[in-house]
Amino acid sequence: MAFSAIALSGAPQDRGRAQGVALRPLIQSHLAAWLGALAKGGVGEPEAYVAQMLAATDFVTAIRRHTPDLMAEVEGIAAGAEVPFELLFGLQLLDEEWAHRVRTQAADGKLEKCTSLGIVAADGQTWIGQNMDLGSYTDGHQALLSIAAEGNRPAALVFTVAGMIGLMGVNAAGVGVCVNSLPQLPSAPRGLPVAFVLRRLLQARSLAAACDLVTGLPHATNQHYLIAAPGAVRAFEASAEGVTAYHPPQASRVLHTNHPLAEVQGDAEDAAYRANTVARLAALGARLGGGEPGLEEIKGALCSFDDPQHPICRLRGEGPLSAFTTGSMISALAPGRVGSWVSSGPPSVAGYLAFALADA
Repeated sequence: MAFSAIALSGAPQDRGRAQGVALRPLIQSHLAAWLGALAKGGVGEPEAYVAQMLAATDFVTAIRRHTPDLMAEVEGIAAGAEVPFELLFGLQLLDEEWAHRVRTQAADGKLEKCTSLGIVAADGQTWIGQNMDLGSYTDGHQALLSIAAEGNRPAALVFTVAGMIGLMGVNAAGVGVCVNSLPQLPSAPRGLPVAFVLRRLLQARSLAAACDLVTGLPHATNQHYLIAAPGAVRAFEASAEGVTAYHPPQASRVLHTNHPLAEVQGDAEDAAYRANTVARLAALGARLGGGEPGLEEIKGALCSFDDPQHPICRLRGEGPLSAFTTGSMISALAPGRVGSWVSSGPPSVAGYLAFALADA
Protein backbone atom coordinates (compact mmCIF):
# COMPACT_ATOMS: atom_id res chain seq x y z
CA MET A 1 0.00 0.00 0.00
CA ALA A 2 1.80 3.09 -1.25
CA PHE A 3 1.00 6.63 -0.27
CA SER A 4 1.59 10.01 -1.85
CA ALA A 5 4.18 12.24 -0.15
CA ILE A 6 4.08 15.90 -1.20
CA ALA A 7 5.92 19.05 -0.11
CA LEU A 8 3.82 22.17 0.51
CA SER A 9 4.88 25.77 1.10
CA GLY A 10 3.64 29.32 0.79
CA ALA A 11 0.55 31.11 2.06
CA PRO A 12 -2.30 28.89 3.36
CA GLN A 13 -4.51 29.13 0.27
CA ASP A 14 -1.52 28.60 -2.02
CA ARG A 15 -0.34 25.46 -0.25
CA GLY A 16 -3.93 24.21 -0.19
CA ARG A 17 -4.28 24.75 -3.92
CA ALA A 18 -0.94 23.01 -4.50
CA GLN A 19 -2.15 20.03 -2.49
CA GLY A 20 -5.42 19.98 -4.41
CA VAL A 21 -3.64 20.01 -7.76
CA ALA A 22 -1.02 17.42 -6.78
CA LEU A 23 -3.57 15.01 -5.28
CA ARG A 24 -6.54 15.83 -7.51
CA PRO A 25 -7.31 12.27 -8.69
CA LEU A 26 -6.88 10.88 -5.15
CA ILE A 27 -9.02 13.61 -3.59
CA GLN A 28 -11.81 13.10 -6.10
CA SER A 29 -11.62 9.33 -5.58
CA HIS A 30 -11.54 9.65 -1.79
CA LEU A 31 -14.49 12.04 -1.81
CA ALA A 32 -16.51 9.62 -3.95
CA ALA A 33 -15.57 6.71 -1.68
CA TRP A 34 -16.56 8.70 1.43
CA LEU A 35 -19.94 9.60 -0.05
CA GLY A 36 -20.43 5.95 -0.99
CA ALA A 37 -19.60 4.89 2.57
CA LEU A 38 -22.12 7.40 3.93
CA ALA A 39 -24.79 5.97 1.64
CA LYS A 40 -24.01 2.43 2.79
CA GLY A 41 -24.14 3.71 6.38
CA GLY A 42 -27.81 4.51 5.89
CA VAL A 43 -27.83 8.33 5.89
CA GLY A 44 -29.88 8.59 2.70
CA GLU A 45 -28.71 10.55 -0.34
CA PRO A 46 -25.17 11.43 0.78
CA GLU A 47 -24.75 14.89 -0.75
CA ALA A 48 -28.10 15.99 0.65
CA TYR A 49 -27.09 14.56 4.03
CA VAL A 50 -23.81 16.51 4.02
CA ALA A 51 -25.70 19.70 3.16
CA GLN A 52 -28.14 19.04 6.00
CA MET A 53 -25.26 18.38 8.43
CA LEU A 54 -23.56 21.64 7.51
CA ALA A 55 -26.84 23.54 7.89
CA ALA A 56 -27.50 21.97 11.31
CA THR A 57 -24.02 22.67 12.72
CA ASP A 58 -21.77 25.68 13.10
CA PHE A 59 -18.10 24.77 13.07
CA VAL A 60 -17.22 27.63 10.75
CA THR A 61 -17.46 30.32 13.46
CA ALA A 62 -14.81 28.64 15.64
CA ILE A 63 -12.63 27.78 12.64
CA ARG A 64 -12.62 31.35 11.35
CA ARG A 65 -11.88 32.66 14.84
CA HIS A 66 -9.14 30.24 15.89
CA THR A 67 -7.72 28.80 12.64
CA PRO A 68 -8.57 31.11 9.72
CA ASP A 69 -5.41 30.00 7.91
CA LEU A 70 -6.62 26.41 7.91
CA MET A 71 -9.99 27.41 6.47
CA ALA A 72 -8.08 29.18 3.69
CA GLU A 73 -6.09 25.98 3.15
CA VAL A 74 -9.30 23.95 2.81
CA GLU A 75 -10.64 26.49 0.31
CA GLY A 76 -7.42 26.13 -1.66
CA ILE A 77 -7.60 22.33 -1.64
CA ALA A 78 -11.15 22.39 -2.99
CA ALA A 79 -10.19 24.82 -5.77
CA GLY A 80 -7.07 22.88 -6.72
CA ALA A 81 -8.85 19.52 -6.70
CA GLU A 82 -11.84 20.93 -8.62
CA VAL A 83 -14.39 19.66 -6.10
CA PRO A 84 -17.25 21.52 -4.37
CA PHE A 85 -16.03 23.36 -1.27
CA GLU A 86 -19.00 22.20 0.82
CA LEU A 87 -18.19 18.53 0.22
CA LEU A 88 -14.46 19.05 0.79
CA PHE A 89 -15.24 20.89 4.04
CA GLY A 90 -17.56 18.05 5.06
CA LEU A 91 -14.70 15.62 4.44
CA GLN A 92 -12.68 17.41 7.16
CA LEU A 93 -15.39 16.60 9.72
CA LEU A 94 -14.50 12.96 10.23
CA ASP A 95 -15.41 12.71 13.92
CA GLU A 96 -17.96 15.52 13.78
CA GLU A 97 -19.99 13.76 11.08
CA TRP A 98 -20.21 10.65 13.21
CA ALA A 99 -21.25 12.66 16.27
CA HIS A 100 -23.91 14.39 14.15
CA ARG A 101 -25.19 11.01 12.98
CA VAL A 102 -25.42 9.81 16.57
CA ARG A 103 -27.36 12.94 17.58
CA THR A 104 -29.76 12.97 14.64
CA GLN A 105 -30.15 9.36 13.53
CA ALA A 106 -29.62 7.42 16.77
CA ALA A 107 -26.59 5.71 15.26
CA ASP A 108 -24.38 3.52 17.42
CA GLY A 109 -21.82 5.94 18.83
CA LYS A 110 -19.24 3.36 19.80
CA LEU A 111 -16.28 3.54 17.44
CA GLU A 112 -13.38 1.13 17.83
CA LYS A 113 -10.40 2.92 16.45
CA CYS A 114 -6.91 4.20 17.15
CA THR A 115 -4.17 3.28 19.58
CA SER A 116 -1.59 5.84 20.75
CA LEU A 117 1.51 6.00 22.94
CA GLY A 118 4.02 8.47 24.29
CA ILE A 119 7.17 7.38 26.12
CA VAL A 120 10.03 9.45 27.49
CA ALA A 121 13.26 7.45 27.31
CA ALA A 122 15.99 7.55 29.95
CA ASP A 123 18.14 9.73 27.68
CA GLY A 124 15.38 12.37 27.43
CA GLN A 125 14.31 11.47 23.91
CA THR A 126 10.55 11.07 23.55
CA TRP A 127 8.74 8.53 21.42
CA ILE A 128 5.22 9.22 20.16
CA GLY A 129 3.25 6.83 17.98
CA GLN A 130 -0.20 5.90 16.78
CA ASN A 131 -2.20 3.51 14.64
CA MET A 132 -4.99 5.48 12.92
CA ASP A 133 -7.97 3.19 12.30
CA LEU A 134 -10.61 4.37 9.79
CA GLY A 135 -13.08 2.89 7.34
CA SER A 136 -11.53 0.81 4.60
CA TYR A 137 -12.91 3.25 2.02
CA THR A 138 -9.82 5.34 2.88
CA ASP A 139 -7.48 2.63 1.57
CA GLY A 140 -5.42 3.83 -1.38
CA HIS A 141 -6.01 7.47 -0.48
CA GLN A 142 -3.30 7.86 2.17
CA ALA A 143 -0.99 10.86 1.91
CA LEU A 144 1.92 12.44 3.78
CA LEU A 145 2.19 16.22 3.82
CA SER A 146 5.56 17.87 4.38
CA ILE A 147 4.55 21.44 5.21
CA ALA A 148 7.27 24.11 5.11
CA ALA A 149 7.80 26.57 7.95
CA GLU A 150 5.80 29.79 7.70
CA GLY A 151 6.76 32.75 9.86
CA ASN A 152 7.11 31.47 13.43
CA ARG A 153 5.23 28.29 12.60
CA PRO A 154 7.58 25.31 12.31
CA ALA A 155 7.69 22.86 9.46
CA ALA A 156 5.46 19.84 9.99
CA LEU A 157 5.07 16.26 8.78
CA VAL A 158 1.39 15.29 8.71
CA PHE A 159 -0.17 11.91 7.90
CA THR A 160 -3.60 12.20 6.32
CA VAL A 161 -5.96 10.92 3.67
CA ALA A 162 -6.24 12.87 0.43
CA GLY A 163 -8.18 16.09 0.85
CA MET A 164 -8.07 16.20 4.65
CA ILE A 165 -5.81 18.69 6.40
CA GLY A 166 -4.48 16.11 8.84
CA LEU A 167 -4.89 13.03 11.04
CA MET A 168 -1.67 12.94 13.11
CA GLY A 169 1.74 14.51 12.91
CA VAL A 170 4.87 16.11 14.29
CA ASN A 171 6.63 19.42 13.77
CA ALA A 172 10.27 20.43 13.44
CA ALA A 173 10.23 22.17 16.84
CA GLY A 174 9.75 18.71 18.38
CA VAL A 175 6.02 18.81 19.13
CA GLY A 176 4.10 15.67 18.19
CA VAL A 177 0.33 15.08 18.36
CA CYS A 178 -1.77 11.91 18.24
CA VAL A 179 -5.54 11.60 18.73
CA ASN A 180 -8.06 8.97 19.85
CA SER A 181 -11.85 9.13 19.69
CA LEU A 182 -13.62 9.05 23.09
CA PRO A 183 -17.27 8.43 22.14
CA GLN A 184 -18.37 8.21 25.79
CA LEU A 185 -17.81 11.97 26.24
CA PRO A 186 -20.13 14.76 25.04
CA SER A 187 -19.90 16.36 21.60
CA ALA A 188 -21.64 19.45 20.22
CA PRO A 189 -22.74 20.85 16.84
CA ARG A 190 -20.36 23.79 17.27
CA GLY A 191 -16.76 24.40 18.27
CA LEU A 192 -13.45 23.53 16.64
CA PRO A 193 -13.33 20.17 14.79
CA VAL A 194 -10.59 17.64 15.54
CA ALA A 195 -8.61 18.08 12.31
CA PHE A 196 -8.36 21.82 12.91
CA VAL A 197 -7.33 21.33 16.56
CA LEU A 198 -4.64 18.89 15.45
CA ARG A 199 -3.14 21.23 12.87
CA ARG A 200 -3.33 24.19 15.27
CA LEU A 201 -1.40 22.22 17.88
CA LEU A 202 1.26 21.41 15.30
CA GLN A 203 1.84 25.15 14.88
CA ALA A 204 3.10 25.37 18.49
CA ARG A 205 6.82 25.70 19.11
CA SER A 206 6.78 24.12 22.59
CA LEU A 207 4.93 21.60 24.69
CA ALA A 208 3.75 24.37 27.02
CA ALA A 209 2.28 26.35 24.13
CA ALA A 210 0.51 23.26 22.75
CA CYS A 211 -0.92 22.42 26.19
CA ASP A 212 -2.21 25.96 26.59
CA LEU A 213 -3.88 25.70 23.21
CA VAL A 214 -5.56 22.34 23.77
CA THR A 215 -7.01 23.46 27.11
CA GLY A 216 -8.15 26.83 25.76
CA LEU A 217 -9.73 25.93 22.42
CA PRO A 218 -13.50 25.25 22.19
CA HIS A 219 -13.78 21.56 21.32
CA ALA A 220 -16.64 20.28 19.20
CA THR A 221 -15.82 16.63 19.58
CA ASN A 222 -14.89 14.01 22.18
CA GLN A 223 -11.20 13.27 21.67
CA HIS A 224 -8.00 12.35 23.46
CA TYR A 225 -5.00 14.50 22.50
CA LEU A 226 -1.58 13.04 23.24
CA ILE A 227 1.04 15.80 22.97
CA ALA A 228 4.76 15.07 23.20
CA ALA A 229 8.03 16.97 23.09
CA PRO A 230 11.64 16.11 23.98
CA GLY A 231 11.65 14.98 27.60
CA ALA A 232 7.90 15.11 28.27
CA VAL A 233 4.52 13.76 27.25
CA ARG A 234 1.04 15.01 28.18
CA ALA A 235 -2.48 13.67 27.71
CA PHE A 236 -5.79 15.56 27.55
CA GLU A 237 -9.31 14.18 27.25
CA ALA A 238 -11.42 16.84 25.55
CA SER A 239 -15.15 17.15 25.00
CA ALA A 240 -17.71 19.82 24.26
CA GLU A 241 -17.98 20.35 28.03
CA GLY A 242 -14.29 20.92 28.72
CA VAL A 243 -10.83 19.39 28.88
CA THR A 244 -9.44 17.10 31.58
CA ALA A 245 -5.76 16.28 31.90
CA TYR A 246 -5.01 12.59 32.26
CA HIS A 247 -2.16 11.86 34.66
CA PRO A 248 -0.90 8.30 34.04
CA PRO A 249 0.71 6.17 36.76
CA GLN A 250 4.08 7.03 35.20
CA ALA A 251 4.32 10.64 34.07
CA SER A 252 6.84 9.59 31.42
CA ARG A 253 4.53 7.04 29.76
CA VAL A 254 1.07 7.53 28.22
CA LEU A 255 -0.76 4.61 26.61
CA HIS A 256 -4.29 5.23 25.32
CA THR A 257 -7.06 3.69 23.23
CA ASN A 258 -10.76 4.67 23.03
CA HIS A 259 -12.09 5.05 26.55
CA PRO A 260 -11.49 7.86 29.05
CA LEU A 261 -8.78 7.21 31.62
CA ALA A 262 -8.96 10.50 33.55
CA GLU A 263 -12.21 9.34 35.17
CA VAL A 264 -14.33 6.20 35.01
CA GLN A 265 -16.91 6.29 32.22
CA GLY A 266 -19.36 3.77 30.81
CA ASP A 267 -21.81 1.19 32.09
CA ALA A 268 -22.91 -2.37 31.44
CA GLU A 269 -24.59 -1.36 28.19
CA ASP A 270 -21.27 -0.61 26.50
CA ALA A 271 -19.42 -3.62 27.92
CA ALA A 272 -18.94 -5.16 24.45
CA TYR A 273 -17.48 -1.92 23.13
CA ARG A 274 -15.20 -1.56 26.13
CA ALA A 275 -13.94 -5.10 25.60
CA ASN A 276 -12.22 -3.92 22.42
CA THR A 277 -10.65 -0.72 23.69
CA VAL A 278 -9.67 -2.28 27.04
CA ALA A 279 -8.09 -5.30 25.31
CA ARG A 280 -6.00 -3.07 23.03
CA LEU A 281 -4.87 -0.98 25.98
CA ALA A 282 -3.89 -4.13 27.88
CA ALA A 283 -1.91 -5.43 24.90
CA LEU A 284 -0.14 -2.08 24.59
CA GLY A 285 0.65 -2.11 28.31
CA ALA A 286 2.02 -5.64 28.19
CA ARG A 287 4.48 -4.67 25.47
CA LEU A 288 5.36 -1.08 26.41
CA GLY A 289 4.25 -0.59 30.02
CA GLY A 290 7.71 -1.12 31.50
CA GLY A 291 11.39 -1.14 30.66
CA GLU A 292 13.03 1.02 28.01
CA PRO A 293 11.30 0.27 24.69
CA GLY A 294 12.91 1.65 21.56
CA LEU A 295 11.92 1.87 17.91
CA GLU A 296 11.76 -1.87 17.25
CA GLU A 297 9.67 -2.55 20.35
CA ILE A 298 7.26 0.26 19.44
CA LYS A 299 7.00 -0.98 15.87
CA GLY A 300 6.32 -4.47 17.24
CA ALA A 301 3.52 -3.19 19.46
CA LEU A 302 1.81 -1.26 16.64
CA CYS A 303 2.14 -4.29 14.34
CA SER A 304 0.76 -6.72 16.93
CA PHE A 305 -2.17 -9.13 17.02
CA ASP A 306 -1.73 -10.28 20.63
CA ASP A 307 -5.50 -10.42 21.13
CA PRO A 308 -6.81 -11.96 17.89
CA GLN A 309 -10.29 -10.57 18.49
CA HIS A 310 -9.09 -7.08 19.36
CA PRO A 311 -5.72 -6.53 17.65
CA ILE A 312 -3.79 -3.27 17.79
CA CYS A 313 -2.97 -3.65 14.10
CA ARG A 314 -6.20 -4.06 12.13
CA LEU A 315 -6.20 -5.64 8.70
CA ARG A 316 -8.66 -4.65 6.01
CA GLY A 317 -11.97 -6.49 6.00
CA GLU A 318 -14.75 -6.64 3.45
CA GLY A 319 -16.79 -3.56 2.56
CA PRO A 320 -16.07 0.18 2.86
CA LEU A 321 -17.39 0.44 6.41
CA SER A 322 -15.07 -2.11 8.01
CA ALA A 323 -12.40 -0.42 10.13
CA PHE A 324 -8.73 -1.07 9.49
CA THR A 325 -5.41 0.61 10.23
CA THR A 326 -5.27 3.31 7.57
CA GLY A 327 -1.80 4.32 8.67
CA SER A 328 0.74 4.29 11.46
CA MET A 329 3.26 6.92 12.51
CA ILE A 330 6.10 6.80 15.05
CA SER A 331 8.31 9.78 15.85
CA ALA A 332 11.46 10.27 17.92
CA LEU A 333 11.68 13.76 19.42
CA ALA A 334 15.02 15.10 20.61
CA PRO A 335 16.37 18.68 20.83
CA GLY A 336 17.17 19.78 17.29
CA ARG A 337 16.32 16.39 15.80
CA VAL A 338 12.99 14.87 14.78
CA GLY A 339 12.74 11.53 12.98
CA SER A 340 9.56 9.77 11.89
CA TRP A 341 8.59 6.37 10.55
CA VAL A 342 5.34 6.18 8.60
CA SER A 343 3.28 3.28 7.30
CA SER A 344 0.50 3.50 4.75
CA GLY A 345 -2.01 0.86 5.80
CA PRO A 346 -1.50 -1.78 8.49
CA PRO A 347 2.20 -1.60 9.44
CA SER A 348 2.44 -5.38 9.77
CA VAL A 349 1.79 -5.52 6.02
CA ALA A 350 3.14 -2.22 4.68
CA GLY A 351 6.17 -1.68 6.91
CA TYR A 352 7.56 1.75 7.77
CA LEU A 353 9.41 4.39 5.74
CA ALA A 354 11.74 6.86 7.48
CA PHE A 355 11.46 10.66 7.26
CA ALA A 356 13.32 13.51 9.01
CA LEU A 357 12.50 17.11 9.89
CA ALA A 358 14.87 19.96 10.67
CA ASP A 359 13.89 23.20 12.42
CA ALA A 360 15.11 26.20 10.42
